[in-house]
Amino acid sequence: MEYDYITILKWEREQNPMGCFLRDWDTKESSTVGKLIDVLEDLGRQDVISEIKKPLDEDHNLWRRGETEGSPLLANEFISQQDDLAKRSRCITRGDRANGPIETFDAYVCFCKADSSIVHTMMSILEKPPYNLKLCVQFRDLVPGCPKVTAEAELITNRCKRMIVILSPEFLGSDECDFQAKIALSLNPGSRAKYVFPVMYKQCTLPPILGHIAVCDYTKADQKEWFWERLYRSLNVR
Repeated sequence: MEYDYITILKWEREQNPMGCFLRDWDTKESSTVGKLIDVLEDLGRQDVISEIKKPLDEDHNLWRRGETEGSPLLANEFISQQDDLAKRSRCITRGDRANGPIETFDAYVCFCKADSSIVHTMMSILEKPPYNLKLCVQFRDLVPGCPKVTAEAELITNRCKRMIVILSPEFLGSDECDFQAKIALSLNPGSRAKYVFPVMYKQCTLPPILGHIAVCDYTKADQKEWFWERLYRSLNVR
């Protein structure tokens, strides 16, 4: 069903993995009931097909009545549900518009809540002259109500040119940060150092998956003078 390994691992940690999958799959433009049935048949899950046949038939008949009988209530309800779903999957940041262009960013900032202080500092410096970058920061840019895991994957994969990873002991204990970093590292395995940029905010052991990438060290006082310029140059987004 075209899901990557990292996404599946993320769902495995959830209390209701199947619910997470179905909510996400429902937002895909290519998802149809017919495709779901085809996959279940390939898996040999006739038991599941038999169990869902009755509710599927009832939903189909409801939609057909709206089509053949011209019932504006039934037809409009179905269309409205589909429109709302499409808008929710499209409008995930403050700058998105349902009928306009989607918002894009120079870099996605991957960090844990405990390290939000440096993110505020980063925004105040890199988003102003002379750098003028546009950062994607969850607590500011992600709109409430959107499917969070799907939105994270969409932003990292399609909307951000780079990723800045804020390293700390708290980062190492965050499943969400681990998930985000692995998505970014999986995008272009042969050129990982050109996409992901680690920043050592608090001294910690470098994760093995980032061990081959040079780190911008924020903890060393004698390097602070050049820190922001070095980080900006490494991003090289222009």
